[in-house]
Amino acid sequence: MPSATTRATLSRQWELLRQLPSRSPGATSAELVMRLKDAGFPISKRSIERDLNELSLIFPLERNDKSIPYGWHWSAAFATHRSPLLDLLASSIEGLREFGHPEKIELQAWVSDNLARSLRETPLAADMRLMALEQGHQLTATLSNSWQLRWWLLSQGDAVIVEQPLLLRQQIAETLSRAAAQYQV
Repeated sequence: MPSATTRATLSRQWELLRQLPSRSPGATSAELVMRLKDAGFPISKRSIERDLNELSLIFPLERNDKSIPYGWHWSAAFATHRSPLLDLLASSIEGLREFGHPEKIELQAWVSDNLARSLRETPLAADMRLMALEQGHQLTATLSNSWQLRWWLLSQGDAVIVEQPLLLRQQIAETLSRAAAQYQV
């Protein structure tokens, strides 16, 4: 299983790819720093540039060198000889655009002691707080109301119980109920 640091890096890079426009002139590193910050990923401009250079070796990304600052965007002609996953990626990127820019929510949840230890090392947000309870911890944080948050919450299994917002709690409960029903004999 990947470490918390690896998961945080992957989440950040996925968000970076999601933030890239589909055409030139593209988004500058400074713009991407602000977008990632708004999405809950504080990062330096240099780290963004390093990520973009590395990701461009795998994904069809282009840098607009026509003027400074450079703008990054998805390539108009996906280089299909570079990766067999590009067709899947293209359709996935289109699907991601449907999510738009998620609003911020105040998450309140119970988390297990083990998960709390992991979250102390890799906080979910700058304002994240953990309060020790008799069993487990109370987690509060301001986060983007996104599919990534739902994916993360569901991936924690019984180590997290969403308390607020109520709509998110209901959505997670419904998903887990449907999943549990698939295992009924």
